[in-house]
Amino acid sequence: MANYAKMNPGKYHLGYRFPTPILIEKLNMHAEDEHRLDLKFKHSVIVNRTIYVGNVQSFSRKNGSIKVEGDAMYKSIVNEFDTFADYNKIEAAVNDGEEITALAEYNDKILQFKQSTLYIINVANQIEILEGTHSHKGVNNPAAVCKTDYGIAWANHHGCYLYDGRRVHNLLEKDGLRKIKESTWSTFLNNGSYSPMVGFFPQKRHLFVVDDIANSGNGTCYVYDMITTSWTKSSHAKFEDATKSNFINDWNGDLIYATSATPKKWSDTSVNSSLVHIRTKDIDFGQPSVRKKIYKVYLTFKGNATHVQVHYGLNGAAPGLTFNNITSGTNGKSTGSGTNAKCIPYDAGTTDWLKAELKPSSSINNINSFRLKISADNSNNIDSSFQINDITIVYRMKNPN
Repeated sequence: MANYAKMNPGKYHLGYRFPTPILIEKLNMHAEDEHRLDLKFKHSVIVNRTIYVGNVQSFSRKNGSIKVEGDAMYKSIVNEFDTFADYNKIEAAVNDGEEITALAEYNDKILQFKQSTLYIINVANQIEILEGTHSHKGVNNPAAVCKTDYGIAWANHHGCYLYDGRRVHNLLEKDGLRKIKESTWSTFLNNGSYSPMVGFFPQKRHLFVVDDIANSGNGTCYVYDMITTSWTKSSHAKFEDATKSNFINDWNGDLIYATSATPKKWSDTSVNSSLVHIRTKDIDFGQPSVRKKIYKVYLTFKGNATHVQVHYGLNGAAPGLTFNNITSGTNGKSTGSGTNAKCIPYDAGTTDWLKAELKPSSSINNINSFRLKISADNSNNIDSSFQINDITIVYRMKNPN
């Protein structure tokens, strides 16, 4: 190389051809044989060019021993995903009576799930630091955990949670208030005997929680809207009453699962249906003990609403009361009264947003709470074009005295 530089000053030195091949001894970055382990594992996750595995069966090359370690996690040599050593064992908790049921990664953190407990481990810079221990935040199967655009989401019979890289949020609560009663959620998952499956639909920013990955449930689900932070429950089975795989997202972001080796894809395309039942919560307007007077309800909609009707209920009762003298937008058509009252004009098959004015059939006074139900009339199909944008309730708080 030096002679080449002397003979060719100012030239780019692109390299040097050695007259004979040089033997380069490969640096042994593997674990020493006496420390090597051959592992079988149930769960794994890759972080920073290292694979972490949990709930393992290990075979020692040193003494030939075989151990089953349900609560242990091992990490590989960097960039060598099949090379493990006994000194690279990570134990967040020892002999706690729980096995690792799932592993997930987000923002250089590993979420190690056990049946009842969640451990959050910081693995930045190849150093493992236990950052948090969360009781009652575990899962009973890996299908109950999924990665979203917002962090790691999971569900158990206590609630549905999201870890955003900094803290754990309970998606069933907002501002200290429970959106779904604990007893209602626990019943949905059969008091913990069901194994829920959780998936994320990125096109709509929706999180799906299906009651059971096995065929013990009936395929019903809750859907959480990440944008509006609201929950919707399917009153009818959306997923087969059959043994299912976990959810995955394909190359296009579609939500995929399988039953009996048959792949399924979730579609949110609207269809005509008589099974529509939209029920609001029991609304107390933030003052449960104060009496109110309800004047009217406005519903902004578009599409064909020929067979849509609205009922209301008072003080926690099931919605069964009707609205009268209903008009909508510039059409201004009344659509009947009494038990046949609909909230929308018959000729509302338009792409424009319209506003229906719903007046109660009788005075709503001195009530504590109010709720609505939107459904199909007389088992007819609601047209697939029907959409609701918002609902406004006009009310007044009564004087406490």
